[in-house]
Amino acid sequence: MVRATAAVLVLAWPSVEVAKAGPRDFFSVLLGGSSDPKLASSQSSSSQASSQAVPDASGDFFSDLFGLTQPKRVIISRSSDSFCVRTCDGRYFPVVARNGQSAADACHNFCPAAETKIFRGPSIDNASNEQGKLYSAIPNAFRYRNELVDNCTCGGAGTGGLATIKIEDDPTLRRGDIVASADGLMVVGDRGRNNELKLSPAPGSVSAQYKRKPAKASR
Repeated sequence: MVRATAAVLVLAWPSVEVAKAGPRDFFSVLLGGSSDPKLASSQSSSSQASSQAVPDASGDFFSDLFGLTQPKRVIISRSSDSFCVRTCDGRYFPVVARNGQSAADACHNFCPAAETKIFRGPSIDNASNEQGKLYSAIPNAFRYRNELVDNCTCGGAGTGGLATIKIEDDPTLRRGDIVASADGLMVVGDRGRNNELKLSPAPGSVSAQYKRKPAKASR
């Protein structure tokens, strides 16, 4: 099948000097890879005419056979995470919309005493708000790392404080995490159909590790 195709292309391209080239040079000239200076001008004009006359050859047999088909660009979109940002000092944490509540509402419930904004992106460095402004471009980005801002609190009980939330409403918990509840240590399981968090008592071996007295740090 390849030989038959080559014969057809020779008849279609009479301007190519096949008689002066061997089998290997023939395919080099045919595919635009000839190093013969005598054929440079002829090859250039022939390729220009071909590029003008031949439209998009996507899916064409001859283009696929000789590797002339341009690969299609595939763009893979990644789902974005939502970050609740406290604007007074730039502190942020991930937040999810569930149980009919939007991410903005959940953000406000976690931090009711301060102004908050939702930023979305694969990471906080690349997250942006609804106006397209990056988190890193806001005036107080990462300010909390360097100082405590007066009256900047989520719960209103002190500078830097966060509002108290139930364990079941913590969006940062993942399967296998260990949390302390009124009933003792619990292990986080999978979430149910309504995204409710499932907790189970931690094994005795795990609880025993946390009953040990912490070692005193020495300077």
